[in-house]
Amino acid sequence: MANDSVLIFLGIVVTVAILMQASAMIGMWLAVRKIPGQISQIRADVRQHLDPLAVSVTELLTITREPLRTVTSNLAEISQTLRERSTQVDAVVEDLVDKSRLQIIRADQLMANLVDKVEATTDKVQETVLTPLNEVSAVIKGVQSGLEFLFSRRRSAGTGETAQDEQLFI
Repeated sequence: MANDSVLIFLGIVVTVAILMQASAMIGMWLAVRKIPGQISQIRADVRQHLDPLAVSVTELLTITREPLRTVTSNLAEISQTLRERSTQVDAVVEDLVDKSRLQIIRADQLMANLVDKVEATTDKVQETVLTPLNEVSAVIKGVQSGLEFLFSRRRSAGTGETAQDEQLFI
């Protein structure tokens, strides 16, 4: 009997445990059954808020797509034009620098030739004009001195005796 009462007691405990598990499972089943309804309600709320935003973004993208294409196209054209112009400017500047360098070299050569010609001309003038002029000047001075000597003797011949007398007087 004691064994029977223990078995009955254990049977009751097992039955209560099984009933508790069953009620927990039914509670979980009822909670899980409510989740899809809650998810659909959340989805509807999100859709209600996001749909106008999605429509606005789509309209904005549609409206700005063409101007953005135009701006992008214009920027590409401007970039290409700037590249071409900078290449042309580089070529012009390089050509200008080369021509300037050549002109500077030519001007330097011209000045060097001019200085050489002026020096040669100066030497030639000195050799052909000044040297004979100096010789002619020397001859003229010689003739002048000779003439002065000749003419001064005649004048001093009369005055020479008085000068000798004066010298003796002292």
